[in-house]
Amino acid sequence: MQKQLLYISIIFLAVLCFAACSDDDKDNNGDALSLKASSESIVLDEAKGNDVVVSFTWNKGKDQGPENTLVYFFRLDIWGADFKTSTDPVEFAPDEEFKVEYTNKELNDLILNKWGQIPGSDVKIQARVVAKVIGPKFVYPEISIITLEVKSYVPTPETLFLTGNASPAGTDLTKAVKMTEVEAGNIYQWQGVLKPGNFKFISILGESLPSLNKGAGDNVLVNRALDSEPDNMFEISIESIYNIEVRKDNMTLKCEINVPYPNLYLVGNAGTGWGIPQDLHKFMMKADNHNLFELDINLNPGEFKILSAENYDDYTLRPMIASAPVTDDRMQANKGGEDIKWVIKEGESGHYKITLDVYKMKIKFEKQ
Repeated sequence: MQKQLLYISIIFLAVLCFAACSDDDKDNNGDALSLKASSESIVLDEAKGNDVVVSFTWNKGKDQGPENTLVYFFRLDIWGADFKTSTDPVEFAPDEEFKVEYTNKELNDLILNKWGQIPGSDVKIQARVVAKVIGPKFVYPEISIITLEVKSYVPTPETLFLTGNASPAGTDLTKAVKMTEVEAGNIYQWQGVLKPGNFKFISILGESLPSLNKGAGDNVLVNRALDSEPDNMFEISIESIYNIEVRKDNMTLKCEINVPYPNLYLVGNAGTGWGIPQDLHKFMMKADNHNLFELDINLNPGEFKILSAENYDDYTLRPMIASAPVTDDRMQANKGGEDIKWVIKEGESGHYKITLDVYKMKIKFEKQ
């Protein structure tokens, strides 16, 4: 009987020690990593675009020992994409506040523009935080993922107009040129002729404010809301066809000369022959004016034309009449049709500098 009591006492003490050790381990290791959202069912509101609509927070997760450090990475993605189309990871050190917030507009922009969902639709998104272990040995990271239901909204179109003495409508604000809204409230594009002068952008036809003006650099936009603020404008020095793109998300401007034929080649027996590619002589685009191309070449009696690619199937720059002399400065772009060329006559051979203006569609021959 005494032996049985002794055995029971030993087993009881062992159970107590095991339970105590388990509690100690739990206290030492901490709780498992757990990601939480302020709301798991969200209806986005355009009228509250700049208000925070959801906050993500998490705990430190399990302690991996004094020899290891934890670094946390947060991502957001559309449901079902397995985080292959996620936002860029946001990194957190162990001593930082573990919090990520999104406004109504930010989350709606992600749903529509990054993940390509239909405006106004109900979607599911997933948030993930990974606790990466930095230490002498590899340790599998803790991961926590949650799913949210979100109803997006259909953004109200926002107009943007081009104005200034460089624009086709000049400085008359009531006739400012409307730009194409490519991405709702964010990206705007326009293609057309600008002449030497300056330009800016206005939001309301006929009203000078608010406007988007030139910032600290040639490609930087700034908002102008008051008459007292600088009315700096973008400048144009060369008349040409331009491609313009405005991005409000990063306040940048792209304004580039539209180059219809970025590569041009002279070919013909007035040069070295009709073979491709061995008889192609490439024109060089001028760095300060992308409408102008130049070529220095020896020309002999014969014919030539100008190709826009290394084949005979794409557009060709050619004269307006067959067997055009070097004194005729007119040219046209054509694909197919009559095969007309320039002619170098006997007595005209020599070294030439040829200049092409693809905006004015002019050609100039200068015998050196």
